[in-house]
Amino acid sequence: MRLLAVEYFKLRKRMMTWVVGLLLVALVILLYSVLWSISGRVTSFGERNQFSAEDLRRSLFLQGSVPFALEIAGSFGTILAIILAAGAVGSEYTWGTIRLMATASNGRIRLIVAKLIVVFALTIVGVLLAVAVAIAYSAIITYVDGGSNYSFVNAAFIRDQWASFGRTIFVMAPYVTLGFAAAVIGRSTLAGSAAGIGVAFIEPLVSNLMRAGGSPWKDVPNYLIASNTQVLITQNRVPPALPTFGPDAHDLAEQNVNSVEQASLVLAIYIIVFIALAFIAYRRRDITAGA
Repeated sequence: MRLLAVEYFKLRKRMMTWVVGLLLVALVILLYSVLWSISGRVTSFGERNQFSAEDLRRSLFLQGSVPFALEIAGSFGTILAIILAAGAVGSEYTWGTIRLMATASNGRIRLIVAKLIVVFALTIVGVLLAVAVAIAYSAIITYVDGGSNYSFVNAAFIRDQWASFGRTIFVMAPYVTLGFAAAVIGRSTLAGSAAGIGVAFIEPLVSNLMRAGGSPWKDVPNYLIASNTQVLITQNRVPPALPTFGPDAHDLAEQNVNSVEQASLVLAIYIIVFIALAFIAYRRRDITAGA
């Protein structure tokens, strides 16, 4: 518990933590503002399916606020979470405090576990903050344009929103643990950020090339991270008129992707492997020699 308190204190006092949180909030506000503005000026919206401006405006009401906020967090918030995770451990090597922390704590594994727990806790807080901002903005739009109608709020609706929240955190976890492990192995924030962000951006492009290349390459993306995260994130039921930041359910069906259960298993394996690599590298490394 003392190690958790120390790690939380360090990350809470770092400017980077506040910056990534504010960036996520600003992104939610920006996207809502843009879509609200568009809904008042255009007659149709969308590429594959054409929606009216009224459809777009109603999609911004409270009923769709949580899934859309989680769509933003699962796409753009993942990048910010990678930076947070990489900085939490990589900066210890840069500042030369890793030796002090390792010798002051009762075991290396306890120290790195505490770091990882605090990183995930702050990631969860960041996603909750994004959802809270989206709900507040949607409440304003609902009140101004559609009136206050909360009849959709029932036990089934609340359970569905919590399930969507859990799926979003789960699909972010492989990238967060990848950035964390790469920072431990590479002994720097840059190594963790570059590895995590690089995979997040490059893997979808490579996967599309593999699927276009036919056998045997077309099935390889089913064992990578990006394809399986999309399988889970599309279960969050974003209103059809709102934009999504990846392939939709129709595209995924054409790609013959894994089922939800299979995708969950693949992502769980990646999470376990990345955490194991971080623990093994940190436990065996000679940190007395410095970075």
